Amino acid sequence: MKRLALLVLSLSILCGCASLHMRQEDSTGVKLTKGLLRVPVGVMTLGFSEIWHSRERTMESWLGGNVSDLVMSWGPPTQIFSDGMGNNILVYTEHRTYVSPGYANTTTTGTGTGYISGNNIYVQGQSQSYTTYNPSQVYQWRVFRQFKINSNGRIIGYSWRGL
Repeated sequence: MKRLALLVLSLSILCGCASLHMRQEDSTGVKLTKGLLRVPVGVMTLGFSEIWHSRERTMESWLGGNVSDLVMSWGPPTQIFSDGMGNNILVYTEHRTYVSPGYANTTTTGTGTGYISGNNIYVQGQSQSYTTYNPSQVYQWRVFRQFKINSNGRIIGYSWRGL
């Protein structure tokens, strides 16, 4: 029993909160266990798995829906092709870009001396500044969303890649 619990905990940590997705067919005990594990697993994975889980829920919510509703909501697909078994595959592809901001670091060092002579104050010194600029970085990637549509126009499957 301890081995099973350790295995489940290890897999949950590796897969994140997404592995703890509650399904209708889960028993009450399984739902309770998954619910209790979601918080510590979410903390240990810094919440990144929750992003994946959210995407999975969005895709899953279309199962059983009508293809016309999907196209009205998502727009025209990038590609449509047949799977060879009477179903169509609608593919949505999106190019994403993130630009990290550039920044500059300036370090200034210097020396100075001063003296007072009568009512006058004399100061002399020197300083030197160095500036290092780190330019912005551009990150680009593509994300894919696929839906399998049966001959009645119902969504019967999905897959996705990329956040």
